[in-house]
Amino acid sequence: MSLGYFTPTVSKLANESSRWLLVTAIAAAGIKTSFEDLLKLGWKPVLMLLGETVFIGLFVLGSVIVLRLGI
Repeated sequence: MSLGYFTPTVSKLANESSRWLLVTAIAAAGIKTSFEDLLKLGWKPVLMLLGETVFIGLFVLGSVIVLRLGI
């Protein structure tokens, strides 16, 4: 939804830029994560990280399906 302040071209460019910046941020966080250090903490934090990842993935997938956003 748009209030019409920006042209469709500018809105599309901002949307695409936002997506790429988000992907870059997630990749940077993943690169910085040391799985060796994570495993030193024990299996509970690893299980929590895995559970959160599954939850977020299912939440996003469910939202896409319910809101009919398309994939």
